[in-house]
Amino acid sequence: MKAKKLIATAVTLGLFLTACGSNGSTPSGGNTGTPSPSGDTSTGEQIVLKYAAAEVTGTPEDDANLNFIKTIEEKSNGRIKVEYYNNSQLGNDKQVLVAAMGGTLDIVKSSAGNLMDYSEALAFTDLPGLFKSQPHVRAVFQDEDIRSQIAEQIQSDIGLVPINYDIDGGAARALFYNRSGGVAKVPSDMKGVKLRTTGSEIEMALFDQWGASSVPMNFNEVYLGLSQGTVEGLYGHPIGTYGNKLCEVTDYCTIIDMSYVASVQLMSASCIEKLGGEGSELYNIVMEAGKELELYKDQLLNEKLETIMDEITAEGVEVYYPNDEEIELWRESGQAVWGDYVGDGKMVSQDIVDKVLAIGEEF
Repeated sequence: MKAKKLIATAVTLGLFLTACGSNGSTPSGGNTGTPSPSGDTSTGEQIVLKYAAAEVTGTPEDDANLNFIKTIEEKSNGRIKVEYYNNSQLGNDKQVLVAAMGGTLDIVKSSAGNLMDYSEALAFTDLPGLFKSQPHVRAVFQDEDIRSQIAEQIQSDIGLVPINYDIDGGAARALFYNRSGGVAKVPSDMKGVKLRTTGSEIEMALFDQWGASSVPMNFNEVYLGLSQGTVEGLYGHPIGTYGNKLCEVTDYCTIIDMSYVASVQLMSASCIEKLGGEGSELYNIVMEAGKELELYKDQLLNEKLETIMDEITAEGVEVYYPNDEEIELWRESGQAVWGDYVGDGKMVSQDIVDKVLAIGEEF
């Protein structure tokens, strides 16, 4: 697996992150305590967990993460303290994943696209046009068979255990871009536009369908990339795009209502050991808090979605909503990539696609 090639990187990055912590990096939540190195909580010593995420301070997703921390600390009666490093303080998705694999970080978050360098367990969520709505995505993640299938694959691939699954931004991804021809109404209007990508093969295949160029770039570099013209757009959810101030450097937005950004928060093997092992009381507290986080985060995002498009428009971005015929063209462009990635021996199994489609019949 790709993950096995990253162990040396994990060790190196682990030393870097340790240095960051010793040089005054300030966590946003929790207080430092004295960890119990053996995971034995009977002595009353506090267990300290290091939690790294990309969420920006003040966003609904960041507020939900703070509530997640509060839940863990309260339900453990203070036996667990969580140091929270948001705003990508300790690195981007891929960097913190490698650090967790190396045991330097305890809880990390990664989008499905960034996870695919190490595990293809969430690759199915990248298929454009697979989901009908945000409630459809949530229903899939609440299905215990699918949930177990994903968790087992991730743990087998990289040794990390999923705590919870998110629908980042709570809404379908939209195109935000700069283009000399104005708003893009149909896929061919994106021809030649340089779009930022996570490096996901499925995402790049979709951009190719549009005739757009794919430029791999870490998310925390996108603002500068748009400012300098290194990239001319991104395919992201509205809340995150606005929250990261990317509307300041994009002129247009097209709502194509086709794909979602799924992500997962993961617990490292060393974290599990600190908590006393899988199935222990403290382990279960963290896992239960993760499930609560899913629904609480959805609630906060849904509230924000009521105003987000007005805020984006007020920023000066021209928003275009394609008509039914145009939407059909966007969906056809998305479904055109499925054949290369779904089926026996391919990135996504037909079995999980069938399960997702079956759940979608309820929506």
